[in-house]
Amino acid sequence: MDAVPAERAGLAAGVLNSARQVAGGLGIAVFGALVAGDFTGGMRMSLVIGACLLLLTFGLSFRLAGPAASSA
Repeated sequence: MDAVPAERAGLAAGVLNSARQVAGGLGIAVFGALVAGDFTGGMRMSLVIGACLLLLTFGLSFRLAGPAASSA
């Protein structure tokens, strides 16, 4: 959001929130489909996928984060 000009901040916030909602719905649909076939196997697969995505997001957040703000 820091890279967006101030006059487009509302538009950027709307796009960000829409993307989060779509991704959340898609994730629920995919994990639901995995659980629908074989509950135990689907649940395990869902947890493994979720853990891998969490680790990937954790790593990318540190990799893509800008320099730390100085407290002056």
